[in-house]
Amino acid sequence: MRKYTKKETTQKIEEIFESNDISKLYSEDFVNRKGKTSDTKEEYQEIFAEYIFHRLVDNKLPMIPPSGIENYCEHERTYVERDNEEGVQRDYYFGKRKLDDSYGVPVWFELQTGERGQGKGIDLVYYNNNTQELNLFELKYNNSNESLLRAILEIQTYYQRVHWSKAFSALKQARENKDKISCVGVSKINKYILVNKGCFPLYNKYEAIKSLTDSYVKKLLDCFEIKVVIYD
Repeated sequence: MRKYTKKETTQKIEEIFESNDISKLYSEDFVNRKGKTSDTKEEYQEIFAEYIFHRLVDNKLPMIPPSGIENYCEHERTYVERDNEEGVQRDYYFGKRKLDDSYGVPVWFELQTGERGQGKGIDLVYYNNNTQELNLFELKYNNSNESLLRAILEIQTYYQRVHWSKAFSALKQARENKDKISCVGVSKINKYILVNKGCFPLYNKYEAIKSLTDSYVKKLLDCFEIKVVIYD
């Protein structure tokens, strides 16, 4: 695999920003590179994260258009058992796997962020009736080869696209949540990346930076208030 210099790496991220559609950032293969530059030996994702960090607007990603969805939660939740990320997603939603009770109960999976139900969705949504907190999870399965930076950009992009008052109203009214949501509002929205220990690129990167202050990937985690949760 070809290695890039720091200058070439910076030029890549500049091209994405100049396109005025940062929402496509995490879909770029180059963002997912987990090596180091050929000259300065810096991690690609740290250079990208630094560039992004210095261009945030009010601690948010710039150029993320809000979704025009009027009716969230229109698609039925259907159980499909598969040995992949989608299968794990459904396992959590249908109770075969459990998260700590502090997150509340699962109220949706694949909450769509694109028009007419199209586009990427938020993998898991939990609601805690005691705290009235909505908890969002970006799930990474054990065979994922993605970078931690990509996961950060994904969940932050999805979070910014959703009209949350409309989404919560739809979640509360959904037939599946008739006995799950008893409260009328949301006090706080929390963002998490749910990472399998076998997802080595993400898991190892997180373990390496979680106590650092000079990592720009860690600075983005902190700035966006995203927490990482590890599952087996």
